[in-house]
Amino acid sequence: MTSVQYVTDENGAPVAVQISIQDWKLIKAELEPYDGETETAEILADSEFLASIIRGREQIKQRLGKPLSEVSI
Repeated sequence: MTSVQYVTDENGAPVAVQISIQDWKLIKAELEPYDGETETAEILADSEFLASIIRGREQIKQRLGKPLSEVSI
C-alpha cells in the first residue's frame, strides 16, 4: 500500500483509516470473487464443520485451549 492515513477521535484513538483510490481498487479486486452468502450456506450445509465451530465457541466460553502464542501456524 502506498499510503495509509489514520483518522482519530478527540482523544487520539484511531477510528478510521483512509487509503488511496489505487489501493482501494486493489483491495476491491481481491475481494470481488468472495461471496459471503455462498460461503455461509456451504458452512451451514456441512454438519461436521458446523459442529466443530460450535465446539470451538464453547471452548472459548470455557477458556479452554492454548494461548495463540503457543499455536503453530
